[in-house]
Amino acid sequence: MNKKWKTTKSGLKYQVMKKGEGPKPKAGQAVFMHYELWAGDGVTSSNYDYDAAKYVDNIYDSTYDERNPFSGPVEIKVGALTPKDEVYTKGESIKGINEALLSMKVGEKRALFIPADLAYGIEGASSFHTFHGYRTPPNQPIRCNIELASIVEDKTEKSQTNKSQSGNVAYEG
Repeated sequence: MNKKWKTTKSGLKYQVMKKGEGPKPKAGQAVFMHYELWAGDGVTSSNYDYDAAKYVDNIYDSTYDERNPFSGPVEIKVGALTPKDEVYTKGESIKGINEALLSMKVGEKRALFIPADLAYGIEGASSFHTFHGYRTPPNQPIRCNIELASIVEDKTEKSQTNKSQSGNVAYEG
């Protein structure tokens, strides 16, 4: 696999680590994805070393780690962002991850370098506002790997397709 970093027009950098063979998601679809996150200085609690004048928290988080109470792929609704100053809701993400997911096939794994403006921007975010649950300081880029595990089947759309193909209309209530 080509390990050369590619850069999109928005500034998102990525490497394809494993090719996928399945379909690509569309905006608005729910998907399950794994992630590995390497969080930099200042991410997580406010553990700050005043003598050294820097944050001392550098963490690694992974949905592959079975010791993690939140192991296993997480559900993301492609395109759903946490509105500014609101609490994270299940399924929300950030611009950089959404952009990557839209061009990935099921089974694909990518290394991402998400610039701050495609992550939490100049204001950063509290742990209540982030998809990963850690406080993120202002202008903090995000380094992570994501794997598109599956696309959640839209049962409503499938149900409508089956009804129109059969010629029968059934009302569900």
